[in-house]
Amino acid sequence: MKALSYLKAIASAFIWGLGQLLNKQFLKALFFFIVFVGFVGTELVTSSYFEETHAYDKLPGNDFGDSWYQLAFIPDYLFNNEPYQPFEDFVDSIGDYEAVTEEAFLAFLAQDLKDNNPISYTTLTVVPQTFLPEDLEHLEMAHLIRRGTLYRDDEGLFYLERNVTRADGSIKKEYVETTMLTGVLNEDNIRTSIDGMTTFVKSNQIFRSQGINYLLVVDAGLNRYVNLLTEEIVSLSSPIRVDVIGPLYRADGMIYEYFQPGLIYNSIRLQYQETPFTRQFRQSMFYTYSQPWNRYGNRDYTRLMLKVYFELNPDIKESFLTNYNNFFYDQAGFFLRSYWSVVTLGVAQKVNFTGHMAVEHALAGTLGGQFSMYSIGGFNVSESVPLQGHISTILLLEGLIGVIMSFFFFIFMYWSISDAYKVAELKRQKGIVLKDVDYFKTVYENSFEYIILSPALFVLAFISIMPITFGFVISFTNISGNESMMDTFNWVGLRNFIALFNFETGLGASFGRAFWRVLGWTIIWAIFSTFTVFFGGFFQALILNSERVVFRKLWRTVLILPWAMPALLSQMVFSVMFNEFGFINSFLRDLGVYDILMNWGVLGQPISELTGWARMLYLGHDNIQWFTNPFNPTFVRTTLIVVNIWLGFPYFMALMTGVMTAIDKTLYEAADIDGASKWQKIWSITMPLVLYSTAPILIMTFSGNFNNFGVIYFITGGGPNAGHYARGFAGDTDILISWMYKLTVEESIFNMASVFSVLIFLFVGSITAWNLSKTRAFQED
Repeated sequence: MKALSYLKAIASAFIWGLGQLLNKQFLKALFFFIVFVGFVGTELVTSSYFEETHAYDKLPGNDFGDSWYQLAFIPDYLFNNEPYQPFEDFVDSIGDYEAVTEEAFLAFLAQDLKDNNPISYTTLTVVPQTFLPEDLEHLEMAHLIRRGTLYRDDEGLFYLERNVTRADGSIKKEYVETTMLTGVLNEDNIRTSIDGMTTFVKSNQIFRSQGINYLLVVDAGLNRYVNLLTEEIVSLSSPIRVDVIGPLYRADGMIYEYFQPGLIYNSIRLQYQETPFTRQFRQSMFYTYSQPWNRYGNRDYTRLMLKVYFELNPDIKESFLTNYNNFFYDQAGFFLRSYWSVVTLGVAQKVNFTGHMAVEHALAGTLGGQFSMYSIGGFNVSESVPLQGHISTILLLEGLIGVIMSFFFFIFMYWSISDAYKVAELKRQKGIVLKDVDYFKTVYENSFEYIILSPALFVLAFISIMPITFGFVISFTNISGNESMMDTFNWVGLRNFIALFNFETGLGASFGRAFWRVLGWTIIWAIFSTFTVFFGGFFQALILNSERVVFRKLWRTVLILPWAMPALLSQMVFSVMFNEFGFINSFLRDLGVYDILMNWGVLGQPISELTGWARMLYLGHDNIQWFTNPFNPTFVRTTLIVVNIWLGFPYFMALMTGVMTAIDKTLYEAADIDGASKWQKIWSITMPLVLYSTAPILIMTFSGNFNNFGVIYFITGGGPNAGHYARGFAGDTDILISWMYKLTVEESIFNMASVFSVLIFLFVGSITAWNLSKTRAFQED
């Protein structure tokens, strides 16, 4: 039955070699099974499948444990204090004190804090009254901004300073009219200067005088007070300071202080207030924590407070438990984790927990308070608890390594499946089945070259293919900024590529526009820098091959020197020579060229006063700005192409000199007999033969100039007009490769840099391959 052959193949898919065992090929079965054991063994050895993990394991410190709570809160141990009745009811509901667990205790503690610390509004009166939000929902609450700096004009109007981003990415300041306390803006009245205005600083300090609440302000350097209801500015003598921490709201002739435990307002975190039970909690903690036999420390107490914070915020707790106890990250082995890493890029973001400090006063007390933990020598609570989370860059790198390595194992899996099926079919059809030893001899003889190349292929996969793949795939993510290198980022599909065609918002507004501008200049640069050095070298080679030139070897040696010198050194020399205050400008000034240019109006004039051709040919104000002219980038680019001729022509000169020397002289003799002129011989004989020999090199030079990082970066640095976000940080002479360098090394915008590297590869690779395929040298190979 053919179905039996399929079953054997399927068996080999689950356990490699099982199909061979069913075919009674024991040596082959052992071979595939050993590879299978290596695959599965690697997965199991690198895993924690048989270990229990928990998200709390990632928090610093240790738990106090169930027994501590069972002993610390029995009524007899509470030092004759009246037991907290709700806790007694809680204990009765679960049985007795021996049934109390740390988890249940902390849940009760959190609920006790919630019940005794509801969100509320309290009147700012001598005898305060507290209301729940639903009691005041019919009122229109106006939030009072009691800290900040305003500016006041002669008419008594107040203005708020704000920053506005211009189209070029620069920042300007403007001042918009606003109300004194409520911060309502009047966009119809905006000033660009604070000339003639006085400063008005709100201090955040509240005072009371004769039952009226005031805000202390510094008005033109003098202490004054603002009536919170009428906003009248007055002077007071000996007002009483009122302790106010939460936000203030004004409604229906009354001032309310808003209380929401855990809320951070004006850089102060509103605290959960202590309850009768938290006082008992601190009392028990105080007497056990201060004993010499106590084995708990500050990290443990911080951990306890953080767990209470989680109980108070179920959403944060659920997110923490889910993300920081991920099966694939914490328990899965190398291969399964690798595939999960590549698919998800991690799920747990780097966090820095600080919310537990909202329960500090309730659980740790205050300095000088009753049973304050801070009265114990050395006690301290960590104000922040950082957790690293998953690092997507590392996960992606490790994931790609695991995926690539698994492919090598899957080759053996496919081999096992295919062999099991083929042998089963041969047996079913009564065909000849090779013995195991003969089979492996045949495989060795027929696949010898692949077996020899396999180690090199294996190494190549990890030192070449994997980095290239990594650089390619991050173009489909939102990785950007140095922080993203140590945190998670996400797959975004083709969004980065689509942004190059959407110039309205987001990445497209800056990087999209910049890409096409830089790409256009890159193509122009690649074409002109290639053909200028090519024909510059061709022209010099023609001259040096002329019999009329004496000392040709000397001239050839002199002209090859620019190529012999290190390119970086030449580039830096040109950068210094053509500096605005460099040798070239000094020399031109001494020759009187500056006077001529000034008479023409292209030098020494402000750009704002120029029009027409003078504006288009503008060279600078005080000196010729060869590489830094922000108003005439075409001049800078032209200068750069001309300078590149000096750096590139010697190579082609030497190359073409050799090619011309090898041209058969009889061709020129025949042309002379036919009456050809010198130019005709150059055009019809020299040029075609030189192009035939150098066309592949010419194409490769074009590709090289497309990525000619050194000339751009070390001479102009990509400028002028570089460094603005609105322009995608690309300068006027930046080509794609130098722009990518800036985006990665200087600006850390890795996703867009990767997008551009992919496009460069596709663009240059396609053009190079197509041109090489059309050359006669390649066609005749």
